[in-house]
Amino acid sequence: MPSVAPVPSPAPDVAFRPVFLGTDPGTYGLARALHESYGVETTLVSRGQTGAIAHSRILRPVEAGHDTGRAQLLATLLAEGRAAREREPDVPLLLGCNSDSHTDLIAQHAEELGEVFAFPRMSPRTLEQVADKQQFGQLCERLGLPTPRTTVVRFGDADRPGWTPEPVDVTYPVVAKPANSAHFENLKFPGAQKVWFLQTPQEWEDLVQVLVAGGVRQDFLVQEHIPGDDTHQLSIVGYVDRTGRLTAVATAQVLLGEHDPTTVGNPIAMITTPMPELMDAAERILGAVDYWGFANIDAKRDPRTGTIYYMEVNPRMGRNSFYATAAGADLAGALVDDLVRGVDREPVRGTDEVLYSIVSPAVLPYYVRDGALRRRVLRAARRGIVHPLLYERGNWRRRAYVMANRLNHAKKLARFYPRPSATGF
Repeated sequence: MPSVAPVPSPAPDVAFRPVFLGTDPGTYGLARALHESYGVETTLVSRGQTGAIAHSRILRPVEAGHDTGRAQLLATLLAEGRAAREREPDVPLLLGCNSDSHTDLIAQHAEELGEVFAFPRMSPRTLEQVADKQQFGQLCERLGLPTPRTTVVRFGDADRPGWTPEPVDVTYPVVAKPANSAHFENLKFPGAQKVWFLQTPQEWEDLVQVLVAGGVRQDFLVQEHIPGDDTHQLSIVGYVDRTGRLTAVATAQVLLGEHDPTTVGNPIAMITTPMPELMDAAERILGAVDYWGFANIDAKRDPRTGTIYYMEVNPRMGRNSFYATAAGADLAGALVDDLVRGVDREPVRGTDEVLYSIVSPAVLPYYVRDGALRRRVLRAARRGIVHPLLYERGNWRRRAYVMANRLNHAKKLARFYPRPSATGF
């Protein structure tokens, strides 16, 4: 993706300052989009820096410390906001984040933060409705949208003598994962993964022992595994404004995901394409609850029937959300129009086809097994490749990071997914 020329400062009627929590590529991607459109620098409050944000000229980092707890992180964020308000009392501060724990932190302290920042408000109840995968499945069932068959296993009483988990009423193979990722995000134990793919009941029994020994006391889901490799996974990214309208939305087909057990399922290459069925479903799902803000919805198409199963809502923009901006959805404009300008913008659906990839595109022809899709990917690659971190002209340290990160992804693929398969395993 070519670098862009410097952007002039925003017009006085849309003056604002973004302040974000987090360090991931999605956070940088939104900061980039705001800089491209409005010329603003984003203040980034975090415990430390990662390669995705290091050495950036469009970010102003504020580090709270690697061992900072939630209370101190909140205090650092408020102190930064109050100091900015003293310097520019008439300039709104836009607050954003892109992790489950940060989303929960903002929801829990919305009143206090709202005295300093402008941000989409969601009650903890609404957040739980969509972030909890069990409640999300119930919501989809009410709306008539397919979701995988699921057994909820409650580990809350695992310390009681004689405790046994609920029987799993799902045919193997299955997927096991936390019901709410925010409750699991900072729990570390031997064998911890983002998600487990299990072939037999014995593997589930063995995993139960690992989870109990690791201190897991949250609800877990054991879910029907929808077949198909990474290319059957679908993504929706959108923004819902204060009136409940989905004012920006785009969809993409995953081409390749990570296969490292600690990050399995995170897409690393996608091709955008407008899928009205998914966009309409997103409007129905988010419109059924009191939703406000960014959302990232995961789905998967069953290769046997063509049925699209809706898997989960992440109540945040998502680490790969820059694909929506590249497809023309203008997430940054939706945010600014809603929170700064206070205008009711016309909904925008991203329709441009772009190849989004944080891994070297040279590996994609090997992993994309379908011939027609492979040819489409190669045509899109010739038009240009979107990488969210390739933006700042002449910033060679950031370009070196991107090259090193691509090499690291190639090494992980060689280790964990050396041969493409129909199952994605």
